[in-house]
Amino acid sequence: MKNYILLFLTAFTSTICGQTFYSDINSSDFKKGIKEYKNSFYEQNTIAHIYTDNEGNKMPYRLFLPSNYNPKKKYPLVLSFHGAGSRGNDNLKQLRPWVAGWMDEVVQQKNPCIILMPQCPAKQKWVNVPWKKGSYNMKDIPLSKPMKLAKAIFDKVITENAVDKNRIYVMGCSMGGYGTWNFVMRYHKMIAAAIPICGAGDPSMAKEIRKIPIWAFHGDVDPTVPLSGSIDMVEALYVQKKNKTHLTIYKNVGHNSYEFAWRNPELIDWIFNQKKCDKN
Repeated sequence: MKNYILLFLTAFTSTICGQTFYSDINSSDFKKGIKEYKNSFYEQNTIAHIYTDNEGNKMPYRLFLPSNYNPKKKYPLVLSFHGAGSRGNDNLKQLRPWVAGWMDEVVQQKNPCIILMPQCPAKQKWVNVPWKKGSYNMKDIPLSKPMKLAKAIFDKVITENAVDKNRIYVMGCSMGGYGTWNFVMRYHKMIAAAIPICGAGDPSMAKEIRKIPIWAFHGDVDPTVPLSGSIDMVEALYVQKKNKTHLTIYKNVGHNSYEFAWRNPELIDWIFNQKKCDKN
């Protein structure tokens, strides 16, 4: 079975080479990545909020504003979706490095940005699908309550802060990778670029999101969210004209591909150079 999977991946990448890359996490490049801090660092550098909608539903979220924030300027916004292990209502567990890490000084000196980090309630999901099945059809999956609340928070933050609406980015891992694909598919006219990590979406939506720069990541031996979740999406996008899609597959990596992707300096340079296409 393993040999079959490797054979399939080889055939797949040879068909779309140039946009799909295999990466070895043991290379020296990973030692140059963004520094990882304890959660207390991310807590001290963010503002805790609780959003309440008209029906009384609540969602905690954290907001990072750049140092020397100037409301007369415009800043890129990164909406960051956490994974299943960070669910709850403490407004702290979502502050994992792969969600909050870009508040690091190295990133902020070159790319000051606003980072929004909502927290999904316990036992709920950004997208109500079984993770092990990978791809799904959006027509069968109604908007989840957590995603609805996250979108309301997103709208509120954009309205109340100095956000560059041409530079709104979405990223997320695992359950948040599903959330990233879903958010982009639902609200693609607002998004400049996206980074879905070990997630999945609806390949039939490829045409609608084809002009959005997307860099997806996945481990080649992920036992939780199948690699096919990313492959199905990027393969559907690759056949679209003028698509701007990339897929990085980490060799011999399981479900923890998110531990590596967020630290990639090339990824950081790439996403902050993206601007929204008005024709999305």
